[in-house]
Amino acid sequence: MTPSRRELLAIAGTTATMTAVGGWQTVAAQETDDLPEYSQWLTIDDDGLEFVYVDWANIGDEVITDLEEAEPDEEVPEEYEEDPMVAPASEGLLEAYFFLGVDLAQYRLGRLLDAEGDFESTVEGLLRTTDAFVVTGDIQPEEIDDQLTAEAEIEFFRQLERTDEIGEFDVYTPVEGNDAAVAVSTDALVVANGEDDAPEATLETLVDAWEGDLEQATEESESFAWLLETAGDGDVVVGQYGDRVAATDDALVDMAFAELEDAEGIVSSITAENEDTASGEFAAIIDGPDEDALGERLGASADQRSITIVNDQVVAAGTWREVE
Repeated sequence: MTPSRRELLAIAGTTATMTAVGGWQTVAAQETDDLPEYSQWLTIDDDGLEFVYVDWANIGDEVITDLEEAEPDEEVPEEYEEDPMVAPASEGLLEAYFFLGVDLAQYRLGRLLDAEGDFESTVEGLLRTTDAFVVTGDIQPEEIDDQLTAEAEIEFFRQLERTDEIGEFDVYTPVEGNDAAVAVSTDALVVANGEDDAPEATLETLVDAWEGDLEQATEESESFAWLLETAGDGDVVVGQYGDRVAATDDALVDMAFAELEDAEGIVSSITAENEDTASGEFAAIIDGPDEDALGERLGASADQRSITIVNDQVVAAGTWREVE
């Protein structure tokens, strides 16, 4: 069975030069010196990192259309749920979309993704980490200020006030409580919710990294930089590194596949090439990878796929095509 367009938004692959390793067709890792722009927000905290990135400017309209057309009881075929190149990216896309629409609604920002709404701000990218949510694009600080500082007419809404600055960002915190903080500039909107009563510290870490005043994850770890260079460029990208690999507590996506449990880091991305075809890339660093098990698992749902394993570096690619 091949996926529908909605399912294509959740699967991965690419084309590449083929060789042969361990009995499986393989693909030479495609590396680039260019790191994705969203990587500038990422830092390694407590020996771990987890993120979801969505290139909303490229796929936003299609995502909204597909969600509106989806049947309430529609199920994703089991073959996709069991594919590490499919399920995590699909879960990550929905995680980012619904977090903005639902969680940010309490700040009256839930309709930022509505192209026909009242906001003049336009969204280009969505980045979800374990501690914060970043919206990048052409942000209009004045209209965001109006929403954040408006009086809470009902209990669900929260009123914030401008209390500080971090670099070029204005910082807002709740009039009542200290469990959230929002930073706003003309290029980005950053929201931190924290039960540790330190959301402003989270904002400071993110903004300092973005502005180059704090060591970024790709600077701290060559391994993580390699993962992003190899598989971090796509419409939807998910990644786990260090202690966040196969995380079960507050995980953004489920990457707890037995074949990947010993990985140092994993990055998987998808790209909707057109209405009928999706492609993407997968990269992992695993000490003593099981070539046969990985060959059975990675991209098993794809129409075409390729895998290469060189020492501890695992690269996979696949292409999915929709048929009538």
